[in-house]
Amino acid sequence: MRYPWANIALIILVIAELLTGYLGLTHSNPEWIGAMHLHRIFGFAILALFAWKSRNVLGSLRTRSNWRRSLNSMIWSIVLLLGLLIVLGLGLAWSHLGPYDWMGFSGTTIHMNLAWMLIPLLLWHSFRHRISLRTRYLVDRRHVLRVIGLAMAGFLAWRTAELTGILAAGPGAERRFTGSYPENGTDFPVTMWLNDKIPTVDASTWRLSIDGHVESPYWMGIDELQTWGDSLTATLDCTGGWHTTREWHGVPVSQLLARAKPKPGAGSITIRSRTGYFRRYSLAEAERALLASRVDGEPLSAGHGFPARMVEPHKRGYDWVKWVDSITVNQTGKLWQPPLPLT
Repeated sequence: MRYPWANIALIILVIAELLTGYLGLTHSNPEWIGAMHLHRIFGFAILALFAWKSRNVLGSLRTRSNWRRSLNSMIWSIVLLLGLLIVLGLGLAWSHLGPYDWMGFSGTTIHMNLAWMLIPLLLWHSFRHRISLRTRYLVDRRHVLRVIGLAMAGFLAWRTAELTGILAAGPGAERRFTGSYPENGTDFPVTMWLNDKIPTVDASTWRLSIDGHVESPYWMGIDELQTWGDSLTATLDCTGGWHTTREWHGVPVSQLLARAKPKPGAGSITIRSRTGYFRRYSLAEAERALLASRVDGEPLSAGHGFPARMVEPHKRGYDWVKWVDSITVNQTGKLWQPPLPLT
């Protein structure tokens, strides 16, 4: 080949995989289903690229001069190659063979974390082959056609795998568009983000404060919270790989804010947990949210967020803050926080 088109295709496809995977990780709204479909298509396209390129890779590994000339580069290239194959294999296994876990971590969690760990190697690989990223190479008609061909191969392989699983009634047919599997029992798993632990909350002294950039800050106790009976049927979709649709009961966040009267210039709210964990919502997201005190008619258990947790149908589970004890109205927007929680 005149130009190393496979390197260009690999870099483009892996970057696309990371971006679409991130969108799937941060959105529970079915409107984002296209991102997860593309994520799977690009994964199969990478496998198709490996199938084509494997002969060249093996030839390079058998060439002794390559090892003598750049031993470290060869080793790290192999690590990147094996890492990509493992990440793709874990994703395929989760999608089509059913849920699994290892040492307390679900297969999808391992898949995602390994993918993030490969980013430094991908950046190094891109820099090493930066000559391939010159504009005249990227817009070369043959390169564009080959990448389109890989994408088509990925699409056909993805649809074949999906239809085979559905026709065979395989476990993968039950998963949600995010890749999560259903938890439909009387209860559902208790999970925390990173180092959060279940706190002990004394119901008699618990208070919820609503303050910040508002005209009328106030607080409420548990008795007042439990008088609210608004309901919302919403799907809790955990990044650990499971989802459950429940009926949640509590008070709409919009009504709490209406009582506090946000001042002009309000841009977001911060929902803070007794543990110190917090997430920001835009005001539009707050309109959809419910501060729940019960689920399926029963009071929240300690593990599920007693006495109050957030419910927002368009968000993943890590945004459903548990053990809420304050809501603060901010003058800044929701983007003034990490895209994913760091603590």
